[in-house]
Amino acid sequence: MGSIVFITYDMDMYLYMSWQDDTMKHNGSEHVLVNDKDVLDKIWLPDLYFANARTAYFHKVTVHNFNMFISPQGTVSYGTRVTLNLACNLDLKDYPLDYQTCYIKVISYAHVKNEMNVTWFPNDPIRFNPEIDLPEFHIRALDKDYCNGVFLYTLTHNSSRVGEFSCLLGMLKLKRAIGFHLVQSYIPTALIVAISWVSFWIDRRAVPARVSLSFTTLLTLSTQGNGIRYALPAVSYAKAIDYFYGVCMLFIFGVLLEFAMVNSYMRRANKYNHMAEKIQSAYGGKPIIAADYDSDYEEGPTKYYGNLNKNSAHLMYKALKFSRKALSIDKAARFAFPCVFAIFNVFYWMYYLREPPLMD
Repeated sequence: MGSIVFITYDMDMYLYMSWQDDTMKHNGSEHVLVNDKDVLDKIWLPDLYFANARTAYFHKVTVHNFNMFISPQGTVSYGTRVTLNLACNLDLKDYPLDYQTCYIKVISYAHVKNEMNVTWFPNDPIRFNPEIDLPEFHIRALDKDYCNGVFLYTLTHNSSRVGEFSCLLGMLKLKRAIGFHLVQSYIPTALIVAISWVSFWIDRRAVPARVSLSFTTLLTLSTQGNGIRYALPAVSYAKAIDYFYGVCMLFIFGVLLEFAMVNSYMRRANKYNHMAEKIQSAYGGKPIIAADYDSDYEEGPTKYYGNLNKNSAHLMYKALKFSRKALSIDKAARFAFPCVFAIFNVFYWMYYLREPPLMD
C-alpha cells in the first residue's frame, strides 16, 4: 500500500508541431502540402515522445491521419492524430471530493536542449472541446509548463554523458463529480444516522426496541462503508469519505451510550419503586391514585397513598428523581445529536468543498 494510486486513462489528441528547416525552402508562392506517408517517411521529424505514455498509436483509417505544410521560407507545419494511454498518479486523501492533476510529458528522445529546444506555441497551445466531459470527472482547465531536466545519455558499460533535455509539460486539471457519491454514499449515510435518533422518542422502558434500532443502524452503516471501500484501491491513509463514515459511526455509537445511561437511571428508578411498594404493602397502605412515573409529562408524585409510610415516600421520591434524570437525558439528546451532526456537516463540507487555485 502507498500514498499514491496509479491509474491510466486514454486521450485522443491532435498534435501540431512547427519548426524551421532551411533544406525545405522552395521557390513556390504557396505552402506545399504533403499528405503521402511515403514522402513523409523521407522528411526529418522531431524525435518527440510521450514520457508517461504506456501505449500510443497513430490513426490510419481511412488513410494516415496527418498533414504537413511547407512554406517558401522552409517553415514546416506538421499535424497528426494520436491516441495515448497515459499514466496518472492520484492522491485520494480528499476522495470523493478531490481535485486531481494528470500530466502529459513531451520530450526529445535523443537530442539535448542545445541541439533541439522544444517550446509551446505562444497563443493557446492547448485547446479542448468544452462539450467533451468525463463520466467521473469535470475538466477544470488544461495548463502548460516545462519539465526540462538533466539526464544521463550515451550510456556504455563504463561511461556516460550528462545533458539537459527540453521537455514540455501539459497539465490536465480535474474535479471529481460528486453527484454519484452524494446519492450513493453521503445522503444514505446521513439518513441512517438520523434514523438512529428515533431511539430518543421510544419509551425508556422499551429496552429491546431501542437496542435493536441502534445495532441495526450500526450494522447497516458498517455494511455500506465496507461496500464503498471494496471499490477503491487500498491506501495507507484515511480518505475524506472515511472520516465521514467514522464520525457517523461515532454518532450511532453515541446513541447506544446514551441509552446505556438512560437504562442505568431507569433500572435504579425501578429498583426504588419496587422497594417502596414492598415497604408500603408491608405497612398496610393502599394506593388511592396510581400514576405512571415513567410518563414524559408526569411532574407530580408517582403514587398517592391514603396512609403513606415515611421510608416508602423517600424511596418513591428517589425513583421519581432517577426517572426524570433519564427523561432529561433523552430530551437533551433529541436536541444535541442533530445540532452537533449539523455543525459537523457544516465544517466538513466547508473544508472539502474549497477549490484549489488553478495556478499551482
